Amino acid sequence: MKIKILKKNNLKSFFRYLNLYYKKNHILSKSKKLFDWQYLSNKNYNFYYLLKKNKIKSIHGIIPTSHFDKNIINNTLFLSVWSSSGIATGAKLLFFLVKKLNFKLIVGLGSSSQSFSFQKLAGFKCGYLNHFFLTSNKSKKKLISPNNFSNYKTIKKKNNYKELKYEEDILKLNSKIFTYQEPKKTSVYLINRYLKHPFYKYNIYLVEKKNKSPSVFIFRLCKYKNSSAIRIVDFIGPNYMFSEGKYLFDFLLKKNSSDFIDIYSFGIPTSYFRNSNLENINKYKKNNLIIPYYFEPYINKNFEMAFAYKVQKKLFKPIRFFKGDSDMDRPNRL
Repeated sequence: MKIKILKKNNLKSFFRYLNLYYKKNHILSKSKKLFDWQYLSNKNYNFYYLLKKNKIKSIHGIIPTSHFDKNIINNTLFLSVWSSSGIATGAKLLFFLVKKLNFKLIVGLGSSSQSFSFQKLAGFKCGYLNHFFLTSNKSKKKLISPNNFSNYKTIKKKNNYKELKYEEDILKLNSKIFTYQEPKKTSVYLINRYLKHPFYKYNIYLVEKKNKSPSVFIFRLCKYKNSSAIRIVDFIGPNYMFSEGKYLFDFLLKKNSSDFIDIYSFGIPTSYFRNSNLENINKYKKNNLIIPYYFEPYINKNFEMAFAYKVQKKLFKPIRFFKGDSDMDRPNRL
């Protein structure tokens, strides 16, 4: 058996495997533009594969944070697409990556039940991201069920936010804003990951409070027919500033006439969500409340997003994960 990194001249056999053993006509095999944006690094792709008798038996994608800023060296490695035509070969490839790649933090988000089991065996800490949300004040909502449910709270207007639309706006951010968490992120990271995304339109807002460090929220509008939802996909800054986002959330819900705003995350204390008016969906299990996750295609169903992480070197900042990390917020349709 041999383990190799994916090169451009191996793409044909790689995509053949992807269609046979992962998913036929997967978006990554249909759109080379998306595949290159997500995985191409210099002359190679951020994919490893295991060969047995010259046939691919397992593949595993990786997304280092340095993919979006080359100055972030060996900080965090996100595990991506994993597939195996045999249990042993899949496990061997995973353990190889964990042992070989020298990163402070290795993370898997949205893991399948099978990869989740292997991550536990490899010593990862495992769980599920929190899902917090806030509905609009519309009497009828098309995207959630029951459609008359509301947890909207009326608040006084406060203009403590401004949109960062251009690269120069983001580059002006004080570097201190990025010192509150792991994985490490930077202004360059935000520009390359969100502002320059080839398919998705992200909105980036700065939220400020007097005598406090500012914060940055990244949103994406999810649409289905004539309705929409707002998804918070990333947050930068001190945890306590998440509470100050409530004025921005209220503004965006009204501006877009959206049914709800939500966030999948790990690492932000519950009290800051409560102060921002967002609530945990688990609070409404008895109501059979559905706040949908999938929009490509739209599915009227809740979703639990698994996380698994392994700390390889000492970290000095709290760990936080969001839907914008790894490849969890990428197109499924073009």
